[in-house]
Amino acid sequence: MTKRALSLSAFVAVLIVAGWLAAASSGRLEPLRSRHSEPATAAPPPLVAVTTEGKLYHDPDCAFIHGPVRRESSAQAIAEGYTPCTRCLKQ
Repeated sequence: MTKRALSLSAFVAVLIVAGWLAAASSGRLEPLRSRHSEPATAAPPPLVAVTTEGKLYHDPDCAFIHGPVRRESSAQAIAEGYTPCTRCLKQ
């Protein structure tokens, strides 16, 4: 290995360690998560709207639904892996 390649490798290693130390010392105890992973604070409505292409369940009157809508019970939507829309169900 040439002297230049060795110097570059050492520099990259220092950058990686410095980045890791900066991230570890940020004081953040929890990993970053999206708002979709937060637990529900209120019970969902009994009837929700879902789409076959989406991953969210919506209030049936939500303006942010894209695509053909299928209405089903909230329990069934949750069992199928849908999560609440953060816009229309943000209680």
